[in-house]
Amino acid sequence: MSGDESKKDVYQVENGAFHQQQNGGHMEKVHVQSVPGDLKQIVLEGLEKKGDRGLWLWVLFILCLTPNILNGFHVSSYVFLGQMPENYYCVVPSLVQRGWTHDEIRNISIIAGSAKNGTCSLLNWNYHALEGMNYQEAQEYLKDKPLPGEVSCLRTDGLEMYYHQSKGASIVPEWDLICERTALRSTVQVALSLGKFFGASTFGILSDKYGRKSSFTIAALLYVVSSLLTTFSPVYILLLLGRIGLGASASGVFYPAFALLTENIGTRHRSWMSIAFNFSYPIGMLILALAAYYIHPWRDLSLALTIPSFLLVIHLYFLVESPRWLLSKGHERRAYRMVFGRKAPEELCDSAEKDQLSPEEVAAAVAKDVPPPKVPLGVRIKQSFSEFTKLYGTPTLCRRALICHFTWCVTSLCYYVTALNADNFDANRNVYVATTGSVDILAYIISMIVLAYYGRKSASFCFFLYAGVCLLVVLAIPKESTTLVVTLAMLGRLGITAVYAVVTLHTAELFPTEIRNTALGICSTMAHVGSIAAPYIVDLLGQLAWWIPTTICGITILIAGMLTLLHPETKDAALKDHAKQEVTPSEEREPMKQ
Repeated sequence: MSGDESKKDVYQVENGAFHQQQNGGHMEKVHVQSVPGDLKQIVLEGLEKKGDRGLWLWVLFILCLTPNILNGFHVSSYVFLGQMPENYYCVVPSLVQRGWTHDEIRNISIIAGSAKNGTCSLLNWNYHALEGMNYQEAQEYLKDKPLPGEVSCLRTDGLEMYYHQSKGASIVPEWDLICERTALRSTVQVALSLGKFFGASTFGILSDKYGRKSSFTIAALLYVVSSLLTTFSPVYILLLLGRIGLGASASGVFYPAFALLTENIGTRHRSWMSIAFNFSYPIGMLILALAAYYIHPWRDLSLALTIPSFLLVIHLYFLVESPRWLLSKGHERRAYRMVFGRKAPEELCDSAEKDQLSPEEVAAAVAKDVPPPKVPLGVRIKQSFSEFTKLYGTPTLCRRALICHFTWCVTSLCYYVTALNADNFDANRNVYVATTGSVDILAYIISMIVLAYYGRKSASFCFFLYAGVCLLVVLAIPKESTTLVVTLAMLGRLGITAVYAVVTLHTAELFPTEIRNTALGICSTMAHVGSIAAPYIVDLLGQLAWWIPTTICGITILIAGMLTLLHPETKDAALKDHAKQEVTPSEEREPMKQ
């Protein structure tokens, strides 16, 4: 078309169109076709198409997936950082200085002598009187004396623990996390879970209130700082603070990224991509096992796991905000620009804004000189907790939330018990961690295949049932059959990991967009009640009887499976955006096709 002809620039906007026409030296906008539907619906339809295919979909998937490999480093890092020495016992430094061997000291100070390994106390002889004697003279001197009581090595001055372990191999010798201080060793793993406990709900609320990317950015920065603090901590308390920060940032990296992926991919890819998202954890565990095979000092290993966290800068640059979250907050213009890559036509924006404004708001917009009314403090406090009130505000959502809280707690408990239980099974640590990572990958593949043909509810129930049975069968196997016991535990873990992926996806689909991340965050908080309990169950109850941890897991996971049957099916269901959208009985029975 020549320059002196009418110049037209046509904007295709889903079901409607507009064009600009040059007429008499000025531009005028002409409405070509009426637009059925609103701006929000146009963005949602465009997002569905964009999330169904193309480069954008795969870039988003990789950007959301890779940060969680870092989380996989720390799921089982405690197995190496806090590994127990092969043997430990108490020695008397003053006798060592006089030339006594450790075996000679143990034969004098322990009733069972050097034949007994893993001792935390010794006989309360007057060791100062023995300093001028050799071993034979001391035996002769003590043979007719009655045996004294025992004293704790860690609580008695002039005594110290000796560890059969290379220097710096773990945190245990560095801070004497042994004997009556064993609980402090478990607390190192509990600190990570505590961080996840608080971080899940905190970052979940931040993500729903201020955006997925904003929450992710804060978590990424916290991750780097906490990793460095953990690696170079000079005292035990700073180690705990670093681990708490790692746990909190792990939740902050995981759930906003998961919400970004779930909200922006099309229905066709939602199931398998949401499950494949979880591959990051076992990949991280496999890298951890490989790194621990070559790097033995715990600080060097921690540093090696910290260096990749600086790559998060790439994610902060390329990740974008979720258009669906922007729509839920009323930012239609910005969401349109992100989906279509251009500014939204003014006609659509004006129409959308008019539809959203009430008569009172229109009047207030006209009278701009009138100051807005002051919002009472009580109303502001209520608004700040709006996500909680929406989550538990209706009987349907409240029931779903409570069931999810329990199932997540149990699933996390069993996941961490099977991950940390290597010592109770007398298994090789590197092989055990590598095996758990490989089992997790297999579990996610199986869960993707199952979800392609079956619904979320039936899949989660079957996986719960399978895992519970496998863990309870361990009771019938003698401990000496290490290979068989570990095999059954890994078969149970396969079911646990598969159901973890399913319940994460199911939970994301059960709740509307405006509270989805809050629901995921609080469920994760409850999950970490289980992960907090796991190290104590493994380290303390496992010492009483090696089969107690797996039995607890087997029973609770069967109960969780029964409760899962009370959830509605969400396969192929359209995601809801607002909690006020009513859930009818028919929707509970039959998901809405998208």
